[in-house]
Amino acid sequence: MLATPAMAAPAMAAPAMAPPATTAQPAGTLRDIDHIIVLMKENRSFDHYFGTLAGVRGFADPAGAALFRQPDPAAAGGVRLPFHLDTLRTAAQRLPDLEHSRRSQHAALAGGRMNRWVASLAREGANAGFTMGYLARADIPFYSALADAFTLCDGYHAGMLGPTHPNRILMMTGTVDAARRFGRAALDNRGRNYTWETYPERLERAGVSWRVHHEADDFGCNVLKYFAQYRAAPPGSALHDQAMRNQDFAALLDDIRRGDIPQVLFVVPPAAASEHPSYLPAAGEHYTAQLLSALWSNPKLWARAAVVLNWDENDGLFDHVAPPLPEPDTADEWVDGKAVGLGFRVPCIVISPWSAAAPGELSPVCGQVFDHSSVLRLLEARFGVEAHLLSAWRRRVSGDLTACFDFTRPPRLDVPALPDTAATLAAAERAVRDLPPPAVLAATALPVAEAGARRRIG
Repeated sequence: MLATPAMAAPAMAAPAMAPPATTAQPAGTLRDIDHIIVLMKENRSFDHYFGTLAGVRGFADPAGAALFRQPDPAAAGGVRLPFHLDTLRTAAQRLPDLEHSRRSQHAALAGGRMNRWVASLAREGANAGFTMGYLARADIPFYSALADAFTLCDGYHAGMLGPTHPNRILMMTGTVDAARRFGRAALDNRGRNYTWETYPERLERAGVSWRVHHEADDFGCNVLKYFAQYRAAPPGSALHDQAMRNQDFAALLDDIRRGDIPQVLFVVPPAAASEHPSYLPAAGEHYTAQLLSALWSNPKLWARAAVVLNWDENDGLFDHVAPPLPEPDTADEWVDGKAVGLGFRVPCIVISPWSAAAPGELSPVCGQVFDHSSVLRLLEARFGVEAHLLSAWRRRVSGDLTACFDFTRPPRLDVPALPDTAATLAAAERAVRDLPPPAVLAATALPVAEAGARRRIG
């Protein structure tokens, strides 16, 4: 684990006759990043994955004191506290999937009170209490170390209070069409025949290279296939060949090692590596590690790349930070009497030489509000291609991820030493085979966060 430096002593006052300071020139700009890779995983909340890390807005957040005590009639005293899902002593890598429909998400939100997390999952029966389960460093060692090495976002939200497809559609197009300008709004996972223009189409028209990597098993998460124009695209066309054609993961890794990737690469993992409960986080860590290892094996490519690693939504897993919400009837942000989003917080790590921790420090943590539209805003900022379907409200509320980079100092081109994900995955597979299933536990005290501090940015 990287050490945290001691706090620097206060600076002395400058002499009265000191010459005027010279404004330092930035070491780089966003234009030094030529390739942006977006790797979106599935169904984990920020508190569930990273609530115990040092220096983040997690379980040490005093503002969450009341919300960490969720009403639960099945718990002693009627209150359920966050509890550790110990993957080393139980099969908690294989966590039950919880309801995460638009209905249940708004029920958990409870009009902004955030006090019905267990109650919102009444349909889950005895499994409802799993909403309060969390993982710690020993359970996801690779992601914890990665979050120590590169900018971690603790203000990143899902785009919508709802399931996978709408959240991914929002990231790929900028809207779920709440205003129903193009027909049916995307509010569920039914995979309708949508017709509005997607962001990759705009990249194509602007001459910015792009591709969606997915295998034959894409877990239904390559949402471009739910758009009529992609379904109708013939082989040989850009929409078909760059979004609808399957590619093995090994072939993608070879492309990355050779530096043969487009300016914008969206990566859709297969089900087993998606991290969607009940799939194993360890399998997702191993997939991510292989992709990053391929990138790091090509220093020329790594020097001019950024990876946005994010999760589409929180499943039904607890997070204590209430999302920003629009006023009723805000244009394209309110549908069927409810806000579209923002959704609950999900993890996001921005991985680049320009977002790496300084030597001897933990990574900075960016507290600026982001959501999946922020990925489009970052692409806008770098490549100049407007995400024209983003609402004015969302542009006002969510940032563009540029705060996650530090262009005032030279890029850090070395790569961190990270845990061996192959060994972690093998241990996880043994655990889910041999150990007892996880149980909803009655914690008697709040989780203890790791010691240490991070520089806050944004």
